Order: sequence, then structure tokens, then C-alpha cells
Amino acid sequence: MNDDRKPVKVLELAVDVDASPQEVWKALTTAEGLQNWFPQAAKVDGTGVGSVVTFSFGPEMSWPTNVAAWEPGKHLRWSHEDMMGPGTAMLVDFTLTTEGGKTRLRLVQSAFGACDAWDNFFEGTEAGWTYFLYNLRIYLETHLGQRRRMFLGRFEVTLAREAAWKKLLSPAGGLLVATSGDVHAGDGLDLRLQDRVVRAIVEVILDGRAIAMRLPDLADSILFVEFEMGQDAYHVGLYLSVYDPARAGELEEPYARALQRLKNALR
Repeated sequence: MNDDRKPVKVLELAVDVDASPQEVWKALTTAEGLQNWFPQAAKVDGTGVGSVVTFSFGPEMSWPTNVAAWEPGKHLRWSHEDMMGPGTAMLVDFTLTTEGGKTRLRLVQSAFGACDAWDNFFEGTEAGWTYFLYNLRIYLETHLGQRRRMFLGRFEVTLAREAAWKKLLSPAGGLLVATSGDVHAGDGLDLRLQDRVVRAIVEVILDGRAIAMRLPDLADSILFVEFEMGQDAYHVGLYLSVYDPARAGELEEPYARALQRLKNALR
């Protein structure tokens, strides 16, 4: 998409990855690479400008994306036309550079066209992109060559967001054994998963919106909880990324039980 208009909304994020530009590019442009850090499943039709990538987070969350710019190892652009109605569009630009011996991946998400929903949409995607860029780094630095299995579930919540977030970070949420109340990146927490307590390290936290925890004792699996945007009602998602096939088999039922506990707690 060539557009000389000024964006009405912009989100900018970046992550430094200890991997080559070629490895980062492959993670951005191939179905195998994408589904190891971003969607549960991906399909790529074609190569270069004009190709189409379809992302899927289950039957109810699947969408196609057009590739509008393609400079291997340097720049990729995804284009979403008429996303919020006629005359609106969203671009997601990925730019790769080398900084300090690592690959710096810069993401710029830009919205075009008048729409009252852009603010809420961008506030919601900031949490998601912050987590997914972290997941991209962990995949390339720690799990390259392995295939991720993602367990995911979403459910609607009407409990006030502040109260729901407070429950999530307490034993009342059914996930954590105990906390001091305030949770910060780098904190170690005790998580109820499987039939025992496992250690979790907080890697990403956006207060009231999202938390990602790494599970060192479970092959560095990653548990991500997201409070999506919404007013009286909103969705909460629980995502578990597992890169060890044996661990994935062991964690399927415990994950389902944890999801149900959280769902019951936030009613």
C-alpha cells in the first residue's frame, strides 16, 4: 500500500535478538517460523510483494494479511485494507538492522483513516506485540530448530478489570500459590500447574493487561495471560507455548485444568 496520509495512530516497539538477520527474516516470512512465535498456525501463499499470509489462533480467530513490502533481511510490511471499515487501513512494518552484534527488529504499526475504535485497538495490541516480540526472541535464542505447540483458550469476563487482575495475581485466581501483591518483571512466582507447584519467572508484565511467565523447570515453556480490551465485558486469554514434545503431552490436561480454574475464578 502506498499512502501519503499521516497515520492517525502509531505503535513502535523493538527487540534485540541474538540471531542472524536471515534467521529473524525466516521467522517472519515462513509458515514454520511464524507458528513458532506468533499464531497457533500459519499459511503462506506466494513469496514477496502480493503474497498472502493467513494467521490462525483457532477457528474463531483467523485472518489473511497481504504482504506489501519485501526486502529480504531488511524490511517486511503487512497491509490490512478496510480493517475498521471503508477507507481505513493498518500497516505493520518490520525493519531489521544489526546493533551490537545482534539483530534489532523494529515494529511500527500504523493506522490510517478515521475510526473511533483505533485507540482501544492499539492499546490492546501493544500488550500482544510486546509479548510476541519477546516470544520471537526466546524462540530464536533458545528453541531454534524445535517445533512449538501452543495451547490456547479464551473466555468472556464481566468482572471489573481491576478486581479480575487482582484475582489473577493472587491464590484466588487458581494459578499462583502466593504473591506479595505487586508483581514485577524478574520476580519469581510459584505456579499451580501439573500436580505440583512449579517455579515461574515473570518476563513481561503490563499492569492490568498482560503477564508472561517463563517456566524453567518445564523446558522453558512460556505461559501468557492477556486481558483483552473491552468495557462491560471483555475476553481473557491463557496461552501456553511448549517447545518440548514430551512436555507438551504432559501439559495438555494440566493446562486445561488451569484454564478452567481461572475461568471459574473470574466469573
